[in-house]
Amino acid sequence: MSSPHVVVGIDGSRAAMQAVMWALDEAVDRDIPLVLVYALGDNDDVAAAESSVRTAINAIESTGKPAKVEAEIMRCPPATALLDASRSAALVCVGSIGFKHATHGRIGSTAAALAVAAHCPVAVVPRCARPGPDGAGLVLAVVDGSPASDAVLEQGVAEARLRSAPLRVFTLQQPPHTGPEDPGPALDQRVAADLANRVASLRAGQPDLDIDAVCEHRGLLNFLEHLHRSTTPIQLIVVDPQRPGPADVLLGPPGRAVLEATGCTLMFCDRRCWL
Repeated sequence: MSSPHVVVGIDGSRAAMQAVMWALDEAVDRDIPLVLVYALGDNDDVAAAESSVRTAINAIESTGKPAKVEAEIMRCPPATALLDASRSAALVCVGSIGFKHATHGRIGSTAAALAVAAHCPVAVVPRCARPGPDGAGLVLAVVDGSPASDAVLEQGVAEARLRSAPLRVFTLQQPPHTGPEDPGPALDQRVAADLANRVASLRAGQPDLDIDAVCEHRGLLNFLEHLHRSTTPIQLIVVDPQRPGPADVLLGPPGRAVLEATGCTLMFCDRRCWL
């Protein structure tokens, strides 16, 4: 797997099949292969793995989309298999069910590990996900003034352009400052000013991109719930995998509930961009 490709982890679950369908659109739009990876535990049955792979391939073929599909079955922990695959992948996709119902050895339970250690962007696909690049809805890039914010914004721009979707940039509020030299509100104002300058620059350089900053909010989850209540579709949220950070907000129980309700995929940007 030396050429660019999209990798999706499968384990026979319905959640993994949802990730396959989402990853299919990503691979077709990029005109690169889709690679199905099934990681066998020590006591897992090879025949069951082969059956799961066949089921996934049949589902892909039934769509009629011009997909180039490959498959690999290996005997190792799921995290190990997918982290290794991420070294040459354009994107790794997994189902989100492991965040809520983590089962030892399942693909879903490795998503958090992938987010912080993968060598490419990682997409965590909810059980009711909207389609990939052809799906309607805005893309949301969540920044917090950290060194990773530039990478998140760049990934958000790329994903919005891929989908011909509006891009909204949300600034996560900074935690309270402490110490004798506490900059207080001055730091938040500087972060907001820097973001406004970046958005203005992107808008000037890419006039066909619908991009804007979210200025009025009472927290990320409240904003997402507002979008859901107002039936504003959102298909993708881009965050960085640093901890603590936006990922902690979205991977907690309230965040997971909002992602499932909105059918929104969570994408962690490529950590190599900011290491």
